Amino acid sequence: MARIGFKKAKYNKHNSDNTKFAALTGNKVPDFEKVVDEKFTPNYANAELYANDAKAEHDDSFIDGDLTITIADDNDEFVSTILGQTINDGEVTGNEEDKAPEVGYGHIIPKVVSGVRKYKVEFFPRVVFSKVTGDNKTKGANVEFSTSSVEGKVMRLESAFNGLAAGDWTKYKTFDTLAEAETYLDGLLTPSA
Repeated sequence: MARIGFKKAKYNKHNSDNTKFAALTGNKVPDFEKVVDEKFTPNYANAELYANDAKAEHDDSFIDGDLTITIADDNDEFVSTILGQTINDGEVTGNEEDKAPEVGYGHIIPKVVSGVRKYKVEFFPRVVFSKVTGDNKTKGANVEFSTSSVEGKVMRLESAFNGLAAGDWTKYKTFDTLAEAETYLDGLLTPSA
């Protein structure tokens, strides 16, 4: 399998009682800002129990994961939404009391498998974004683009949520067409009935 791109990053906030995703505006799942790249690093338990001079038990269960997403534009409205900041008349205010909402996040990865193009949906049902970082420097003789990164924590679900079971932390599935993949991703981020 060769990954050959990145498409259709989307998200949706959890509703106020944390049982399903928030209602959609115009039946449209919100788009995540344009993604330049993404890095996900899962963290696993590494516990071992020895007995009678041999390994008796081993646990490497999922703890959480670090998600860093580089975006082309740190749009104020988008950033304030995912960080739980206040926006008023175009001005964003970050306060120590801000609480970032829990969101679901997913995207589509085009790939080639045995010469055939496929589309893999990767989805995290519970993510909390904590900060936006960026590097800036003066314009020189040549134009260089700079970007910002959004950092978050992927966590497992503590209880049943939006048709998913307690303990779930990821879902993924591969499709033959982009349209099928997008329909599946939208379905994952749509509030359950």
